[in-house]
Amino acid sequence: MRIKNSKTALALVVLSFVILIYTISIVKNGKNLFFDEGVQNALINLFPDNSHGFFKFISEFGDKIGIGAIAIVVIAWLWIRRRDYAGMAAFVLSVGLGNEFNKIIKEAVARPRPSFHEITDADSMSFPSGHAMVGFILYMFIAYLIASGLKNKAQRWIVAAVAFLFVLLIGISRIVLGAHYPSDIIGGYTLGLIWLFLWITLYEIVKVRLNKVGKAGQ
Repeated sequence: MRIKNSKTALALVVLSFVILIYTISIVKNGKNLFFDEGVQNALINLFPDNSHGFFKFISEFGDKIGIGAIAIVVIAWLWIRRRDYAGMAAFVLSVGLGNEFNKIIKEAVARPRPSFHEITDADSMSFPSGHAMVGFILYMFIAYLIASGLKNKAQRWIVAAVAFLFVLLIGISRIVLGAHYPSDIIGGYTLGLIWLFLWITLYEIVKVRLNKVGKAGQ
């Protein structure tokens, strides 16, 4: 499975870039997108207060501790089971540097958080959502690694769909808990998709070259 040669993946990257630039142009000027208030109110009204414990639990999978714990398991899997050192490097750098890049964009856009939220440690800027962006990078990279070892196309799609639904649930949790505007989540997803595409493309290029070097040395 080669992402770098996929026209669908490239089209999604271009679309994500357009959406991201448009969204930044709006929120940078201190405005909300036309759907922010409506979607936020709809989700908050849909999920009552007694559901917030569940969403706080889901939100933890996009937090530092959750991301770190999952990342350690994946690194161990790539090291012990696959011996994929290029994959380990690409995975660690994409997630780690992606988190730092998110902080840079947050400070550049400087969008304040929603006026109410239940997240006590939500002390950074609002756009783009770090949970959405880094969660997207982490879980979709894991899906890519798992799917790349599957021969059945349907199975690959199922893995990708499950990972995306989980990332979507993390994004919804941030809106329900009042930590982010919906456009913050979209910004995180689009930036995460672009970032992930770049790192997977780099990984595939390096992997091909390493395979050629390995065959030449035999």
